[in-house]
Amino acid sequence: MRAVAPAAPGCFARVPATAPEPTVEQLAVLKGAPADHDRLAAWLAGPEAPADPWANPTLCVEIDGEGRFEVVRLLTPVALAAIARLLAAGDPVGPVLATTPRNCLELLCEPGAARGLALYGVVHSAHSVRCPRPGRTARGRYWLSVPSADLLTRPVDLVEAMLADAPAPGGAA
Repeated sequence: MRAVAPAAPGCFARVPATAPEPTVEQLAVLKGAPADHDRLAAWLAGPEAPADPWANPTLCVEIDGEGRFEVVRLLTPVALAAIARLLAAGDPVGPVLATTPRNCLELLCEPGAARGLALYGVVHSAHSVRCPRPGRTARGRYWLSVPSADLLTRPVDLVEAMLADAPAPGGAA
């Protein structure tokens, strides 16, 4: 049975029991290898970073994605169903940060994503992400998805995946 998060204004709080979930095999592929974690860390830090921003591995660091990515935060059940649908369709899934204290997943999407997703269940969107170094956990945050290439989730694909589990208009079942 799926955990149901408290309802947040303007977002989907749950998905139907029939919504897909990523398989164990898909989740293992999403986690990536240590070399993938290093590539993501270098990409997140950016080419102008003077040193490793995660010098203290127990802390999260605020990474500015302005012009490179946008962060879309979704409640975990909604995000997992969308990720499963993206994977089934063969669509790219970019880096995904799990934030267990908030019961949310934060997807790194192409710039401009938040503007197009505002009406489709987005809990929060931003141009920066507070995160641990890929491959580590800090303060209840860890990278669920570390793609092997510099992939970002495409907003049009995410909307399509989310709409498959959208509540019926007017609350009808």
